[in-house]
Amino acid sequence: MPDLPSTKRMRIAYVLPDVAISGGAAVVFQHANRLIRRGHEVLVASMGRVNTAPWFPRQSVPVVRHTDLPGGLDVVVATSWPTVFEVESRSARSKCYFVQADETTFYKPGSPLFHAALLSYLMNVRFLTMAKWLQKWLRESFGKEAAVIPNAVDPEMFYPGDPAQPRTGRPRILIEGAFALPSKGMKEAFEAVRGLDAEVWCVSSYGKPDPNLRYDRFLERVPIEKMREVYSSCDILVKLSKSESFGLPPLEMMACGGVCVVSRITGHEEYVKDGENGLMVAPDDIEGARSAVQRLIEDRELRERLRANGLKTAAMRTWEPAIDRLEECFREAIETGTCYGPTGEQVNRALVLSYRRLLSSSLFDGGIQTIAHRVKRRIKSQLLLRLGEEVYLYIKNHRRFYGKVFGDSL
Repeated sequence: MPDLPSTKRMRIAYVLPDVAISGGAAVVFQHANRLIRRGHEVLVASMGRVNTAPWFPRQSVPVVRHTDLPGGLDVVVATSWPTVFEVESRSARSKCYFVQADETTFYKPGSPLFHAALLSYLMNVRFLTMAKWLQKWLRESFGKEAAVIPNAVDPEMFYPGDPAQPRTGRPRILIEGAFALPSKGMKEAFEAVRGLDAEVWCVSSYGKPDPNLRYDRFLERVPIEKMREVYSSCDILVKLSKSESFGLPPLEMMACGGVCVVSRITGHEEYVKDGENGLMVAPDDIEGARSAVQRLIEDRELRERLRANGLKTAAMRTWEPAIDRLEECFREAIETGTCYGPTGEQVNRALVLSYRRLLSSSLFDGGIQTIAHRVKRRIKSQLLLRLGEEVYLYIKNHRRFYGKVFGDSL
């Protein structure tokens, strides 16, 4: 570990909803572990289970309960909408929100959780994200400027290697995702490869395939350090997600020497170029996906060209430049602070008040599942009574953004 001068060493905490295996948590542990190697003092606070996250390779970051966050932090980082409101209640020189998804899409529009997620994007904190499309979305939807800390692939984990199982001479197709989440397009991917003269391997992080589906090998909750063997065992990855913030598996597949057929969505368009380093189809275009896989099976020249360009793409997306940028952002945040004057702080208080009202209202029967639309009608009176006319007018003057949450109450 580098011996940084105390004036340059930062005390940083990331707050996660849980430390169970997930793509978003893996990115946070990449940040945290690499910052520790650079000499910073870093910990992860969990709002759910607390363990050492043994699923992440070479994990050295302390994990504590969120209620045990120490004082004197330089930076505290929220990583999802529930953690933003926890971070706001903590003392730190600077507060950041690392946005890895549009989390409103996880819930029914208009539901309490939908509105709670919306509230989080209105907070006056430093915004970070890992995708350019999310940067644009935050700016256009909420007037928030976010620094991009691009996701990357770890060349020490993902590189062409020996297959986990000897080749049979037939093409080997990999379908990866979470069966329990329809948005991952697993059913569509299986439909796309049905009837092809190829082996089919399946990896699911959550849920098992229907017994009527045909596959040659099924693997569940594969540890990250073992995925290289899986990728290196397969020729083609089929990933037909309907939404991804930044789909890492295709990039990891490229790093291991495979080729990809992926859905044309923002999370894949960050780095996949159709016909250059992969093939892209509409998320629901099963016939198009089947044709793309068949082309790769039959056209060796195309497959080798995509493979070579995929390796180049993965080689250009490494973690060290991203962590350089992350350090810069944290230092800027520490130097300039988080909120912009007393009004910014008051607006944060208003948003936290609204969030707490959404989650624990004692005014209505039925709790969170029934109160969202009624809460919106009470927002105006809450702001006026508890925080004063100045804050209410500030929010009203920014109706373009705040109206998404408060609606006609403004």
